[in-house]
Formats: sequence, C-alpha cells, structure tokens
Amino acid sequence: MLRFSSVVRLSAVKTSIVIALAVTVSGCQKSETDDAQNGSVKAPASSATFTGALRNNEDLSISANLIDTAQLGTAVDGEGSYTVFLPVNDAWESLDAAERNAIEAKENKPQLIAVLRQHIAPGYVLATDLERGLSEKDGSVTLNTMGAMPVTLRREGEAIMLGKGTDAPRIVGLPIVAGNDVIYRIDKLIPPQS
Repeated sequence: MLRFSSVVRLSAVKTSIVIALAVTVSGCQKSETDDAQNGSVKAPASSATFTGALRNNEDLSISANLIDTAQLGTAVDGEGSYTVFLPVNDAWESLDAAERNAIEAKENKPQLIAVLRQHIAPGYVLATDLERGLSEKDGSVTLNTMGAMPVTLRREGEAIMLGKGTDAPRIVGLPIVAGNDVIYRIDKLIPPQS
C-alpha cells in the first residue's frame, strides 16, 4: 500500500523541467485518433488541452482536482508534450482516510507534487507507439518521469502494468489524446520508489 508519508519532501519543485525519455519509442507521430490497446478501437481527442480533457472525464475528477491543487495543469498544458498516467477516482478512494487526508492537505503540497510528477512522463506516447515499444523490447519499456524515478511499463497477459509485481498499477480503459498530451487511466497510484 502506498505510504504518502514515505515520499521525500522536495524543497524546490520546478514544474517546467523536462526530462528526456529513457527509451525513445520509434515512430511517435501526433494524430487526433490512434488505435487503442486492442488495436481496433479509436481513441478520439476529447479536448484541445490536458486540463480540458480532465474536466471532460468524470472518472478522473479527483486527479483533476489534485492536479489543480498542485498547480501542474498549466505546465502540462504548455508547449511540451507529456504522457500522463492518472489514477481513476476508485484508486484515490481506495486509500485509507489518513493517506487521502494527507494527500489533500494544503500543507503537504510538496509531497502531492512529488507523487503526481511520478505519474508524468515527458513525450507523446500513443497506444500504438506503446504497443510497438512493448513488442520490440521483449514486453517492457522504461520511461523517465518528471518525478524521482523512471517507470517501467510491461505486458502481463493482456494487461499493461506499471512497475513490478502482480499488484502493480495497470492501464484501464482507452487513452485520451488531448492536444499535445496523452492520458492513460490507471487503477492504482504509482508507489514512491524506495
């Protein structure tokens, strides 16, 4: 279980830092529609901006509120491109009350920023690019994040998991293409690295 208190305090967080992808997934191209995970369903753009897309998807409303609290929306909406793995509402609601209160407390904003930055990877990785990368890299791809550690995506049967273990977060639903950004819904928070 995620222990919010184990996240290291960041004294100065700059939301405009862009870290290069650890693995460049070949063939990344922008388009308004791209194949979703099963290869046959299209994932339409839901908004011209990241923050607009969040407001248009009710299952991401808690993530949207926390992104607003952390003031990261403006950075992601900017000129850069990002691939964002956002926990659905059920993931946030599954935290115990103390963890949820700690995340939402204004005095813990640096920790909130650190947690959210672990979910943001610079670059534009569409579902087709991710599938291609997973096929070419023997089932796993590592992306740098704006957080302290990279995240490794791996195939486990039909699922795409983020991190190690059978209890790792997994991508659920269709990706959202939003302007310069791609949003993947995940069913758990990415835990802080020890």
